Amino acid sequence: MSRALPGVLKSQPRVRQQTARKVQSSIHGWIMILPALVFLTLFVFIPMAYVVYLSMFQSNFLTPTMRFVGWENYYHLLTAPDFGQALTNTAGLAAGMVFLSLPLALALAILVNMRLSGTSVYRTVLFGPYVIPLVGSGLMFTLLFNTDGGLVNRIVEIFGGHPIDWLGGGQSALLSVLILSIWQYTGYYMLVFLAGLQNVPQHLKESCRVDGGGLWSTLRHVTLPALAPSLFFAIVVCLIQTFQTFDQVYVMTGGGPDGASTTLAYYIFEKGFQMYDIGTSSAASVVLFAMLALLTWLQVSFSNRWVGDES
Repeated sequence: MSRALPGVLKSQPRVRQQTARKVQSSIHGWIMILPALVFLTLFVFIPMAYVVYLSMFQSNFLTPTMRFVGWENYYHLLTAPDFGQALTNTAGLAAGMVFLSLPLALALAILVNMRLSGTSVYRTVLFGPYVIPLVGSGLMFTLLFNTDGGLVNRIVEIFGGHPIDWLGGGQSALLSVLILSIWQYTGYYMLVFLAGLQNVPQHLKESCRVDGGGLWSTLRHVTLPALAPSLFFAIVVCLIQTFQTFDQVYVMTGGGPDGASTTLAYYIFEKGFQMYDIGTSSAASVVLFAMLALLTWLQVSFSNRWVGDES
């Protein structure tokens, strides 16, 4: 016991030094992230908490009084036909973007990745729509889909059809917003897939060809599994962007006709800044945030095995 005591005494200063280093490192880490933490607290966390607070009250911009109603605003959303219609429209846009825009972006990425002449030009042209402001794109597509004299209806007439009220029709209005969204975002997803394609191991493709695999077999058994992280990222970003669709609807259709093209983001704007129903608008914002958080969590949970299979 007496012989072991000096060793114990010698180890105590080392433990103190290690503890002091850990504390010092932790303090330095908190100092480094303090500016970002302050920014997030002031401009993200506090506004989010205030929106949750407002969702519990019945209030508007015109009267200063606020009446506490608890969960009544959320119950109103569950029973409101216009909210259900906005949710259905947003889900339809999300499905259209996932099943139309992403496959198109993957096909374009595969073509651009073939190292043909002029690839850099094609890449720039395809990515170009993404950097155009959505308001400008919306105004341009409003002119294209114009009932009288619009280019789209001109083409329809050339093929013997009749002019279509694209922006004023019940189903065509939402379709017009979807077409604009596909044109706007496909180039971005193409670059995401292109980055993934350029990281696919070349020896795996060659091994598949040596084993007699054709283009489809290589795509199915080598390229797509290697693209799993890129596909997962693109799906998550695509759904989040689609659920936040606002500018296209505001410029092109104004949510009409009769709410046929109203999305959740436009519904929140309409309730809060046109009808001055701050309580319902805040409740809808909380519901939208909860839906996106749940959707992202489900995707991450289910994709762990999907992405992990690449190894």
